Amino acid sequence: MQKSHSIVILIMVLLITAAAALPSYALMLVSRSMEVSVGKQVQQDVIRQYGGLSTDPIATQRVARIGRQVAAVSPRRDVTYTYQVLNSNIINAFAAPGGPVLITKRLVDMLTDSQLAFVLAHETGHIAAQHGRDAINRALLAQGIGSLLFGSSSSAITQGVNIMYTLYNRGYSRSQEYQADTYGVQIMAGAGYNQEAAIEALAKLGMQRTGGINRYLSTHPDVPDRINRVASLIGISQAREQQLIRQAQAQPGAR
Repeated sequence: MQKSHSIVILIMVLLITAAAALPSYALMLVSRSMEVSVGKQVQQDVIRQYGGLSTDPIATQRVARIGRQVAAVSPRRDVTYTYQVLNSNIINAFAAPGGPVLITKRLVDMLTDSQLAFVLAHETGHIAAQHGRDAINRALLAQGIGSLLFGSSSSAITQGVNIMYTLYNRGYSRSQEYQADTYGVQIMAGAGYNQEAAIEALAKLGMQRTGGINRYLSTHPDVPDRINRVASLIGISQAREQQLIRQAQAQPGAR
Protein backbone atom coordinates (compact mmCIF):
# COMPACT_ATOMS: atom_id res chain seq x y z
CA MET A 1 0.00 0.00 0.00
CA GLN A 2 2.80 2.37 0.92
CA LYS A 3 4.63 1.56 -2.30
CA SER A 4 1.52 2.24 -4.37
CA HIS A 5 1.02 5.57 -2.61
CA SER A 6 4.63 6.53 -3.32
CA ILE A 7 4.24 5.70 -7.00
CA VAL A 8 1.15 7.94 -7.23
CA ILE A 9 3.02 10.81 -5.60
CA LEU A 10 5.97 10.30 -7.94
CA ILE A 11 3.68 10.38 -10.98
CA MET A 12 2.07 13.60 -9.74
CA VAL A 13 5.44 15.22 -9.15
CA LEU A 14 6.64 14.25 -12.62
CA LEU A 15 3.46 15.55 -14.25
CA ILE A 16 3.53 18.84 -12.37
CA THR A 17 7.22 19.28 -13.21
CA ALA A 18 6.44 18.62 -16.88
CA ALA A 19 3.53 21.08 -16.76
CA ALA A 20 5.76 23.83 -15.40
CA ALA A 21 8.26 23.31 -18.20
CA LEU A 22 5.73 23.35 -21.03
CA PRO A 23 3.36 25.96 -22.43
CA SER A 24 -0.28 25.37 -21.43
CA TYR A 25 -1.32 24.00 -24.81
CA ALA A 26 1.49 21.40 -24.75
CA LEU A 27 -0.14 19.64 -21.80
CA MET A 28 -3.88 19.94 -22.40
CA LEU A 29 -5.80 18.46 -19.49
CA VAL A 30 -9.15 19.83 -20.59
CA SER A 31 -10.79 17.38 -22.97
CA ARG A 32 -13.12 18.61 -25.68
CA SER A 33 -16.05 17.00 -23.85
CA MET A 34 -15.15 18.88 -20.67
CA GLU A 35 -14.79 22.11 -22.63
CA VAL A 36 -18.27 21.59 -24.12
CA SER A 37 -19.76 20.75 -20.70
CA VAL A 38 -18.29 23.89 -19.16
CA GLY A 39 -19.56 25.95 -22.08
CA LYS A 40 -23.11 24.62 -21.75
CA GLN A 41 -23.16 25.44 -18.04
CA VAL A 42 -21.79 28.94 -18.66
CA GLN A 43 -24.34 29.40 -21.45
CA GLN A 44 -27.27 28.57 -19.17
CA ASP A 45 -25.94 30.74 -16.34
CA VAL A 46 -25.42 33.74 -18.64
CA ILE A 47 -28.93 33.36 -20.09
CA ARG A 48 -30.37 33.36 -16.59
CA GLN A 49 -28.29 36.33 -15.42
CA TYR A 50 -29.25 38.41 -18.46
CA GLY A 51 -32.99 37.93 -18.10
CA GLY A 52 -33.45 35.01 -20.47
CA LEU A 53 -33.41 34.85 -24.24
CA SER A 54 -34.96 37.54 -26.41
CA THR A 55 -38.45 36.86 -27.71
CA ASP A 56 -37.92 39.24 -30.64
CA PRO A 57 -38.14 36.96 -33.69
CA ILE A 58 -36.37 39.42 -36.01
CA ALA A 59 -33.29 39.76 -33.79
CA THR A 60 -33.23 36.04 -33.08
CA GLN A 61 -33.50 35.10 -36.75
CA ARG A 62 -30.86 37.65 -37.80
CA VAL A 63 -28.33 36.32 -35.31
CA ALA A 64 -29.12 32.69 -36.14
CA ARG A 65 -28.79 33.33 -39.89
CA ILE A 66 -25.54 35.29 -39.69
CA GLY A 67 -24.23 32.90 -37.04
CA ARG A 68 -24.72 29.94 -39.38
CA GLN A 69 -22.77 31.73 -42.10
CA VAL A 70 -19.97 32.55 -39.67
CA ALA A 71 -19.83 29.05 -38.18
CA ALA A 72 -19.64 27.49 -41.64
CA VAL A 73 -16.23 29.09 -42.27
CA SER A 74 -14.75 28.89 -38.78
CA PRO A 75 -11.33 27.21 -38.85
CA ARG A 76 -12.32 25.10 -35.86
CA ARG A 77 -14.81 22.41 -36.80
CA ASP A 78 -14.84 19.97 -33.85
CA VAL A 79 -17.51 21.86 -31.89
CA THR A 80 -21.10 22.88 -32.58
CA TYR A 81 -21.59 26.65 -32.64
CA THR A 82 -24.80 28.22 -31.40
CA TYR A 83 -25.77 31.90 -31.58
CA GLN A 84 -28.40 33.31 -29.22
CA VAL A 85 -29.79 36.73 -28.32
CA LEU A 86 -30.04 37.75 -24.66
CA ASN A 87 -33.02 39.79 -23.49
CA SER A 88 -30.90 42.62 -22.17
CA ASN A 89 -30.38 46.34 -22.71
CA ILE A 90 -26.69 46.03 -21.78
CA ILE A 91 -24.13 46.14 -24.59
CA ASN A 92 -22.28 42.84 -24.42
CA ALA A 93 -21.35 39.64 -26.21
CA PHE A 94 -19.84 36.39 -24.92
CA ALA A 95 -18.09 33.32 -26.26
CA ALA A 96 -18.47 30.31 -23.97
CA PRO A 97 -16.04 27.40 -24.36
CA GLY A 98 -17.02 24.73 -26.84
CA GLY A 99 -19.40 26.62 -29.13
CA PRO A 100 -22.01 28.93 -27.54
CA VAL A 101 -22.01 32.60 -28.56
CA LEU A 102 -24.41 34.99 -26.84
CA ILE A 103 -25.10 38.63 -27.67
CA THR A 104 -27.47 41.12 -26.08
CA LYS A 105 -30.43 42.45 -28.01
CA ARG A 106 -29.22 46.02 -27.40
CA LEU A 107 -25.99 45.28 -29.26
CA VAL A 108 -27.78 43.41 -32.05
CA ASP A 109 -30.08 46.39 -32.63
CA MET A 110 -27.08 48.75 -32.91
CA LEU A 111 -25.49 46.85 -35.80
CA THR A 112 -26.08 46.28 -39.49
CA ASP A 113 -25.80 42.69 -40.76
CA SER A 114 -22.19 43.17 -41.84
CA GLN A 115 -21.24 44.78 -38.54
CA LEU A 116 -23.02 42.04 -36.64
CA ALA A 117 -21.10 39.46 -38.68
CA PHE A 118 -17.83 40.88 -37.35
CA VAL A 119 -18.96 40.80 -33.70
CA LEU A 120 -20.18 37.21 -34.04
CA ALA A 121 -17.02 36.26 -35.93
CA HIS A 122 -14.86 37.89 -33.24
CA GLU A 123 -16.57 35.84 -30.53
CA THR A 124 -16.32 32.74 -32.73
CA GLY A 125 -12.62 33.52 -32.99
CA HIS A 126 -12.25 33.15 -29.22
CA ILE A 127 -13.70 29.63 -29.53
CA ALA A 128 -11.63 28.80 -32.60
CA ALA A 129 -8.47 29.88 -30.78
CA GLN A 130 -9.63 27.92 -27.70
CA HIS A 131 -9.04 30.86 -25.40
CA GLY A 132 -11.54 29.66 -22.81
CA ARG A 133 -10.25 26.09 -22.89
CA ASP A 134 -6.69 27.34 -22.51
CA ALA A 135 -7.63 29.58 -19.56
CA ILE A 136 -9.23 26.64 -17.75
CA ASN A 137 -6.22 24.48 -18.54
CA ARG A 138 -3.74 27.03 -17.21
CA ALA A 139 -5.71 27.46 -13.99
CA LEU A 140 -5.92 23.71 -13.43
CA LEU A 141 -2.20 23.35 -14.05
CA ALA A 142 -1.52 26.11 -11.56
CA GLN A 143 -3.76 24.44 -8.97
CA GLY A 144 -1.99 21.14 -9.38
CA ILE A 145 -2.78 18.27 -11.71
CA GLY A 146 -3.74 16.02 -8.83
CA SER A 147 -6.99 17.94 -8.25
CA LEU A 148 -8.06 17.05 -11.77
CA LEU A 149 -6.67 13.52 -11.95
CA PHE A 150 -8.17 12.39 -8.68
CA GLY A 151 -11.23 14.61 -8.44
CA SER A 152 -14.69 14.01 -9.89
CA SER A 153 -15.61 15.17 -13.39
CA SER A 154 -18.38 17.36 -11.96
CA SER A 155 -15.86 19.05 -9.68
CA ALA A 156 -13.59 19.75 -12.65
CA ILE A 157 -16.50 21.22 -14.61
CA THR A 158 -17.46 23.44 -11.66
CA GLN A 159 -13.87 24.65 -11.49
CA GLY A 160 -13.96 25.35 -15.21
CA VAL A 161 -17.16 27.39 -14.93
CA ASN A 162 -15.70 29.45 -12.07
CA ILE A 163 -12.55 30.06 -14.08
CA MET A 164 -14.62 31.35 -17.01
CA TYR A 165 -16.48 33.80 -14.77
CA THR A 166 -13.15 35.08 -13.50
CA LEU A 167 -11.99 35.45 -17.10
CA TYR A 168 -15.13 37.37 -18.10
CA ASN A 169 -14.71 39.76 -15.17
CA ARG A 170 -11.00 40.26 -15.80
CA GLY A 171 -11.20 40.19 -19.59
CA TYR A 172 -9.14 38.29 -22.14
CA SER A 173 -5.56 39.38 -22.59
CA ARG A 174 -4.77 42.05 -25.17
CA SER A 175 -3.08 39.47 -27.40
CA GLN A 176 -6.12 37.19 -27.22
CA GLU A 177 -8.47 40.02 -28.14
CA TYR A 178 -6.27 40.97 -31.06
CA GLN A 179 -6.16 37.34 -32.16
CA ALA A 180 -9.98 37.20 -31.99
CA ASP A 181 -10.13 40.37 -34.11
CA THR A 182 -7.85 38.71 -36.67
CA TYR A 183 -10.09 35.66 -36.76
CA GLY A 184 -13.09 37.99 -36.91
CA VAL A 185 -12.06 39.79 -40.11
CA GLN A 186 -10.96 36.52 -41.73
CA ILE A 187 -14.15 34.67 -40.83
CA MET A 188 -16.50 37.50 -41.83
CA ALA A 189 -14.78 37.72 -45.23
CA GLY A 190 -15.14 33.97 -45.66
CA ALA A 191 -18.84 34.35 -44.87
CA GLY A 192 -19.17 36.95 -47.62
CA TYR A 193 -19.19 40.18 -45.63
CA ASN A 194 -17.19 43.35 -46.30
CA GLN A 195 -14.31 43.54 -43.83
CA GLU A 196 -14.64 47.32 -43.60
CA ALA A 197 -17.75 46.69 -41.48
CA ALA A 198 -15.42 45.50 -38.71
CA ILE A 199 -14.18 49.08 -38.31
CA GLU A 200 -17.75 50.38 -38.34
CA ALA A 201 -18.80 47.89 -35.67
CA LEU A 202 -15.90 48.88 -33.43
CA ALA A 203 -16.57 52.59 -33.97
CA LYS A 204 -20.19 52.13 -32.89
CA LEU A 205 -18.99 50.73 -29.58
CA GLY A 206 -17.35 54.07 -28.82
CA MET A 207 -13.94 55.63 -29.32
CA GLN A 208 -13.16 56.12 -25.63
CA ARG A 209 -9.96 54.75 -24.28
CA THR A 210 -9.47 53.12 -20.86
CA GLY A 211 -12.63 53.19 -18.77
CA GLY A 212 -15.11 52.24 -21.45
CA ILE A 213 -18.81 53.05 -21.51
CA ASN A 214 -20.00 49.55 -20.72
CA ARG A 215 -19.03 46.01 -19.78
CA TYR A 216 -18.12 45.05 -23.33
CA LEU A 217 -15.62 47.88 -23.68
CA SER A 218 -14.23 47.53 -20.16
CA THR A 219 -12.99 44.00 -20.85
CA HIS A 220 -11.48 44.72 -24.26
CA PRO A 221 -8.42 46.69 -25.44
CA ASP A 222 -9.01 50.32 -26.37
CA VAL A 223 -11.22 50.61 -29.43
CA PRO A 224 -8.97 53.08 -31.33
CA ASP A 225 -6.07 50.62 -31.05
CA ARG A 226 -8.26 47.78 -32.29
CA ILE A 227 -9.52 49.89 -35.20
CA ASN A 228 -5.99 50.86 -36.25
CA ARG A 229 -4.92 47.23 -36.16
CA VAL A 230 -7.95 46.02 -38.13
CA ALA A 231 -7.40 48.76 -40.73
CA SER A 232 -3.84 47.52 -41.14
CA LEU A 233 -5.01 43.91 -41.42
CA ILE A 234 -7.47 44.65 -44.20
CA GLY A 235 -5.17 47.12 -45.95
CA ILE A 236 -7.10 50.39 -45.99
CA SER A 237 -5.74 53.92 -45.76
CA GLN A 238 -5.97 56.13 -42.70
CA ALA A 239 -8.29 58.43 -44.62
CA ARG A 240 -10.66 55.56 -45.39
CA GLU A 241 -10.46 54.39 -41.78
CA GLN A 242 -11.54 57.83 -40.54
CA GLN A 243 -14.33 57.97 -43.12
CA LEU A 244 -15.70 54.62 -41.91
CA ILE A 245 -15.57 55.80 -38.30
CA ARG A 246 -17.53 58.95 -39.12
CA GLN A 247 -20.10 57.00 -41.13
CA ALA A 248 -20.63 54.48 -38.36
CA GLN A 249 -21.03 57.08 -35.65
CA ALA A 250 -23.60 58.93 -37.76
CA GLN A 251 -25.77 55.82 -38.05
CA PRO A 252 -28.69 55.22 -35.66
CA GLY A 253 -27.62 53.37 -32.54
CA ALA A 254 -24.01 54.57 -32.69
CA ARG A 255 -22.44 55.65 -29.42
